[in-house]
Amino acid sequence: MFGTHPVRGASLLGLVGFLFLTGAVSVFHASGASAPVTQPIAFNHRKHVKDLDLACSSCHQFYETETFSGLPDAEVCATCHSEPQGKSAEEAKLVKLLKSGAGLQWASLFRQPAHVFYSHRRHVVAAKIECAVCHGSIAQTTAPPRTVRKLRMQDCLDCHQKSGVPTDCTACHR
Repeated sequence: MFGTHPVRGASLLGLVGFLFLTGAVSVFHASGASAPVTQPIAFNHRKHVKDLDLACSSCHQFYETETFSGLPDAEVCATCHSEPQGKSAEEAKLVKLLKSGAGLQWASLFRQPAHVFYSHRRHVVAAKIECAVCHGSIAQTTAPPRTVRKLRMQDCLDCHQKSGVPTDCTACHR
């Protein structure tokens, strides 16, 4: 994994360990504030999740079966919104986008570095962790967040330690 030279491999492991212990490296992004996020429409999670009682899997179709959650494509939205469901400006904008055949270009709110492996299925299905544990009160929002709290490696370690789950580096880091 780190080459065949034992000194270089040990040095690299030591450096990585130091950076993780000091918090210099995080599972998601190390910086505090995120760049502003713009979505194609002002999606109302509360309306869909609380008022209409839709399951997260209605839009995030893969979080129970894959390592990633997935973002809804136009066909998912068109299931209910091929015709207006209300009179809001955002509803009209969505219906117009869907009728034009344009895809919905959702901006991902959570990212992780390429060297980190994370499985929604493992956490949601196997560990039975509720979405709100990592995603906060997103189900209560009436518009997409403009910025996102970035999870740090320490967030994951704290949860794993509290739950008695192993914190072996190679389980999450490639």
